Formats: sequence, C-alpha cells, structure tokens
Amino acid sequence: MLSNGYLSYPTLNTVITFKSLLSTNLHHWFPFDLNFQFKSLVIVVLMQTSLNRNPLTFMHILCLAILFSFSSCQKKNAEMVADPKSFKDIFDVFWHKMDNQYVYWDTEETNWDAIYTQYRPLFENLSFSDPDRKKAAFYFRQMTSELEDGHYRITFNNKPLLDSIINPSIARKSLEPGFHAPYNYSDIVTPYLDKGYYTAKGSIINDNALISLTTGTIKQNLLYFNCNFFSLNQSQKAGDAAIVQGLTFFFSKLNTSGKIQGIIIDLRNNYGGDIGDLNYFAGKLVTADITFGYIRSKSGLGHNGYLPWIEAKVKHDPLYQNQYPIVILTDSFTASLCETIILALKADHACTVVGEVTYGATGPLSDPNIFNSGSFDVGAFMKVETSAVEFKTLDNQVIESKGIKPDVLVPFNIPAISQGKDLQLEAAIRFLNSK
Repeated sequence: MLSNGYLSYPTLNTVITFKSLLSTNLHHWFPFDLNFQFKSLVIVVLMQTSLNRNPLTFMHILCLAILFSFSSCQKKNAEMVADPKSFKDIFDVFWHKMDNQYVYWDTEETNWDAIYTQYRPLFENLSFSDPDRKKAAFYFRQMTSELEDGHYRITFNNKPLLDSIINPSIARKSLEPGFHAPYNYSDIVTPYLDKGYYTAKGSIINDNALISLTTGTIKQNLLYFNCNFFSLNQSQKAGDAAIVQGLTFFFSKLNTSGKIQGIIIDLRNNYGGDIGDLNYFAGKLVTADITFGYIRSKSGLGHNGYLPWIEAKVKHDPLYQNQYPIVILTDSFTASLCETIILALKADHACTVVGEVTYGATGPLSDPNIFNSGSFDVGAFMKVETSAVEFKTLDNQVIESKGIKPDVLVPFNIPAISQGKDLQLEAAIRFLNSK
C-alpha cells in the first residue's frame, strides 16, 4: 500500500498475532530450530485448513518443513553474493530476488528470463564511476518499466543517485490521457458542509504530512467524512484529542436515528495507510464479517512458487449497525488501503463509487523479515519496495495497476474546480438524495 509503513491484510495480521504461539507450540512438533519465515508459512497452512474445515495432520506440517528446507537452500544459492562487489553481482542479486520474491509473475507480461539475457551483459561492462552508476539506474528503470505492482519503487543509497526514484506505475500513469497531479480537495469541499463541521490535524506524520480529518453534514441529511491517510486507530491509541473528537462525531452518527439518509466517504487523494484501520474504520460500516477477496504470498521456491489463496476479511464491529447507503468518492490517487476499504464495503452492501478509476495498488507491503516475498535490499547499493502479497477480488480478478472502476464516472474537472465547484461531490449528493 502506498505508505512508508509496513502493511498486511487482516488474515496475515493473524499470522503476526500468532507469532508468540508459534514460538512455543511448533517446538513440540519439531526438535530443530525454526525461523520465522517457516513459522509464518505454517500459519498460512493452518489458516487454510481451518477455512476448509479439514484437520491438519502431522504429515501436512512435515511435508511443509521439507518443502521449506528446499526453499531455503534455493534462496541461498540465488543470493550467494551477500555483499555485491560489482555491477554484475548487483544485477544477479536483484534478478534472483525479483524472480523469487515478486508476487505478480502470474499476471505480468514482462519476460523476466529475457530481461536476464538482455541486461546481464550490459551490467558486466559497468564500473562504479558516477557515469556508470547513472547508466545502471537507467537500466533498472528500463527493466522494471512495465511491472504492474502499484507499490513498486527503487531508491538508491549512494551518490549520485540519492535523489533518483524509480516508480514504474506513476511513470506510466503520467502519460495517460486525462492524468492530473494530486489535488487537495479540502478547500472546495468545506463550503458544501453545514455550519459546525469539524476539521483537524493530528500528530502522526506520513510522507511529511500530518494526518488530517474533516467530517460534518450536508443539508443536515448526509454525513461526510474525509482523511488524508489512514492512521485513525493509531491516533486514538496515542490519545490524539483533535482526531479523536472528529472520529467521535462521525461514529456517533452511525447509530443515531434521525435525518441522516446516507454517508459520503471521501477517499480522493488518499494513498492508504495503516491496515489496522480496515477493521477499525470499515468494520463500523459493514453489517457483518465480510470476505472481500483472496490473498497469497510466495514460498521462496522461485518464479512460480506461490502459496495457496486464503480469504481476505474485514471484521464487523458489533457496537455499530450501519444501515445507511454509502457513496465513496475516488480519484486516480485513491490507493492501497483505500481500495481495500472500497472492496470490503462493496462486498457488504450497495456501496456506490463516484469519481475516477482508483490507482491500482492492492498488494500490501510488509516486513521483509516475515515473508519469502516482497521488499528487499541489494547490498548497500539500493532498496526495492514491492508488494509482499498478491490480491484478487471475489470474482478472481487481479486489479493491480488497473484499479477499481467507479459506478458513476465523474472526471477531474479543472475549470469547475477553479470556480469552486466540486462536481464529484455534487454527483454523490444527487445520487444519495435520489434514494
């Protein structure tokens, strides 16, 4: 998800939650030491068998242990050069880690073997001079230009490349018809809100921006909510009074019978954030525990070494029984956790999406020490951020790089915005008032 924090889907949060349980129980089954990657893999199987209501036998675990031992051996062979001393070494480490740890090979059009054949000779001819370092960055940009992972990013640790960032998805999107820069909608939204609306900034920072929240009513019958990124639960836990006050106002309206006829959740220009807000925020808006898609990681067994698909769920908060129709506002920078929340709400009831196609970054980032997939370092030269988990929808569609299409398309309109008119918000208001 488009965040500097490490994120995972709720079922994989369960893996992390059971970490201490694994440390004590698995040693009853195996007398030898188990690393955390293996423990996480066992939990995935435990979860899968639980979902299928099949008993987990000792042989299941034993076979998994043998499988993982081969995985570990293969990864060691692929990463023999722990401290790359040449650009050939750097290329080899990068190529093998991508081959083993990138989760979208099943849907990618990029031929990774052909990339090896084409680019390895080029890297063999590079020195560590500044011009060759820049040339290496250019090669990495070319090699990854068509990768579909919306979170994919390469940053460099050395001069002259410290300011160079490779982000294939934003590079492609910037060339699409109708592309626009990120826009802060708060100034044109607040004139639509009734007097007494609440807006505040908190103390949590993400990408050099403080978390902010705006909530209120529109014509007394519609409830509006917006935040610039998700770290709402963490704000509450930190006792951030400004954010907590806004959340209290919004959540209190969910259980209040009266004039409210619908809810507008404004996720425009929101890059995602803390996965804990999936249950904390969306859990109060769904009417039951909801399965909204499927996730899987990789085993470390190479290019196609995938683990089984398991369900991605949001847990309903029983203290809230929302029955109001919901409209979600989106733009081309609605990403990551926001897309997860949209899919969860659409799986629960007739949630309507108004605005633009979302960004298409559905696979979460996570701690690279937990999974055999996702982000990695290439020595001290560069860092690669990539999704640790592949996501697909309930109808088995991988929407990475594609995004979620709105039910009501309302493009970004600069002339209207310059006149103080929010056409997307107005469309949402008309839709809910027609119910």
